[in-house]
Amino acid sequence: MPQFAPAGVVMRGMADRLRPAELAQIARELLENEPELKCETELHAEILDDVRQRADELSNLLGEDIAAVGKARRAWRRPWAIAALALLVASLLVLGATLLSTGIPFRSRAANAAFSIGLVALGMLAMVKLWKTIRQQSVLASRELRKALLPPLRALIRLAISELQGEEVRWSGTLRTSQAPALVELNLQDTIPSRTYERLRAFIGEHESSATGLAGARGSGKTTLMRRLRQDEAFDCHVALVSAPVQYSAVEFTRLIHGELAQVCLNPGETNLIRDRMAAPALRVVLRTLLAAVAVSLLITLWIYDKNRPVPNPVNLGWTGITAVVLGGLIIGFVVSRWWALFQGQTKLMVSPQTTRELCLQQLEFLRWSTTVERSATTAAKVGGSGFEGGSKLSRTEREVTHAESVQALRQFIDQLLALSNKPVVICVDELDKLADPAEAVDAINGLKDLFHVAKAHFVLSVSTDAMHSFAARGVPVRDVFDSAFDTIIPVGPLSLEESQTLISRRARDFSKVFVLFCYAWSGGHARDLIRTARSCVDLKRELKDGEEATIALLSRRVLRNDLCEVVDAAVEKLRGESDDLAKAMLDRVLAFQESLEDEPANLYDLVEASEFPPVTGTVAAEAQLAATLAPYARLAALCERLFSGTPQPASWRTEAMSKAVTALAEARSCLGRHPREIERRLKRAVDACAVAEAEAEAEARTDP
Repeated sequence: MPQFAPAGVVMRGMADRLRPAELAQIARELLENEPELKCETELHAEILDDVRQRADELSNLLGEDIAAVGKARRAWRRPWAIAALALLVASLLVLGATLLSTGIPFRSRAANAAFSIGLVALGMLAMVKLWKTIRQQSVLASRELRKALLPPLRALIRLAISELQGEEVRWSGTLRTSQAPALVELNLQDTIPSRTYERLRAFIGEHESSATGLAGARGSGKTTLMRRLRQDEAFDCHVALVSAPVQYSAVEFTRLIHGELAQVCLNPGETNLIRDRMAAPALRVVLRTLLAAVAVSLLITLWIYDKNRPVPNPVNLGWTGITAVVLGGLIIGFVVSRWWALFQGQTKLMVSPQTTRELCLQQLEFLRWSTTVERSATTAAKVGGSGFEGGSKLSRTEREVTHAESVQALRQFIDQLLALSNKPVVICVDELDKLADPAEAVDAINGLKDLFHVAKAHFVLSVSTDAMHSFAARGVPVRDVFDSAFDTIIPVGPLSLEESQTLISRRARDFSKVFVLFCYAWSGGHARDLIRTARSCVDLKRELKDGEEATIALLSRRVLRNDLCEVVDAAVEKLRGESDDLAKAMLDRVLAFQESLEDEPANLYDLVEASEFPPVTGTVAAEAQLAATLAPYARLAALCERLFSGTPQPASWRTEAMSKAVTALAEARSCLGRHPREIERRLKRAVDACAVAEAEAEAEARTDP
């Protein structure tokens, strides 16, 4: 798929918003040129209207990129740029007028005119060069904005196409989707339940300070939730997002949070690639080049004047003297500039900042450099060329900062930041389960507790429930520490059926709702598994032989079998190195079930009912946990195959009984890994709901002529 639409529409932005007309034009290009988005021409008008109506939604999503475009376009309005340009043009015009009237360098008036016109042309070229530079930077920023706009705009078009399709297409039992490039990354805001985000946002807004924990399975959308919090323009806070390091160090972790917060507050609206390509550095280079050209022109003019003057000047410097004066001035200017930079560096950490930018720059200097103070004294006494001389030197280097001091420095920075900006601070710490050692995860949570409850400062930490269960199996009470450290724990639950439908529709067009029901039931509403299951359906459709139809019965059967085989293979690998009797007995049963799965024509439901699975008794080792949970996983796969492998009437997929059955399957899928009694209760509920849905489908099939 092309990364850019072929037509050259440049995103201008309107203040801090996108223009609906430009969005519609780009959407029209995508509809006409991208194979994945091509649809009936009659639908284009309604799709474009939908795009125009959602211009504000896209503007909120791309606020930083729009701000960067506006900054690039306004670069020439900066006072230093206007003053330098005005000074350059004025000096050239004055010099040209002087040459025309007095004829300094040449005795011929025509030569004077030609020389003056050349200088004026140089000034005009300078103006053209400046304009081209600004234009190039503006176009570059616009292209960056367009690049960021295309993924959400494509998602919006896919959703509009899905909503405009007829009922027969939307509820078809055959998959039509053959291209779904967006079923890969979890980089859109629709991967988390909106109710979870609103709950977190409301909790932060209602309290002066807070410490919030996010708990959920891996891939449930905790990271996406934090990113959405950072991108929300209506959420007027400084939001810093930090990922926990693999190797934990209390001091370094605190410094990492400190530096990320300073960087976010220093460059709001410039956290993308455009910040390194803004117009200001290019303008400075152009102006320095032009000023050097003017200086050379003036030196040549003075040299010509010195050679052609009619009356000797009593103060005759000559060409050598002028060169010496100019070089001396350049050397003095360079020395003064370096001295001034050194002086600023020495005093930067001692001056009280007056703006947020100054404060953040000061903090970054504090974090990046250590300070060494040197003092020296020399004493000498000489009489007649003889005597004595002595000296002393004192060097002081700051000692290594402790964890308590780094925490105190961060607290002081937050207090100063609040005083200058009057905006709350939100610090999000993600992927605590990435720490390999459970004890380090406990230390990280306890270390961050020292930062909690600073006025107008909020902390949001995430850890997966999978990691909690794994740590608890090794005797580390991470859950107790996690629960006791925070004011509230917000679970990142699974997506609802409606949210799952919206997510898949934004990422793949022509994806039937029947297949959405299957993906939702088998994934349990888990965002990452939902997208993975949908992608598996599309991949398997492309692998079908000629003459095979991509029906829900065929694709669901193959997806379930593939996933079940992967889990069985992983369980075998886990048990391979175990030598105790229980592990050997479990391995024998898993291998027997693995062999039975090789029988392709066999019905999965009957196969699972006839199989013997490893029993779940007491506490099992970490290597045997996967084998111990194989039975409910296989039973759930068998229920899904039985429900979706039938051939119900198209109307049966839309019944309330079918919706309840799919929801019950999703709930059972999402509770895998909990207590065995809870899993059994959910499975029994799913069995009953599926039986009701199948009975209704059979009754409708008998009555349908």
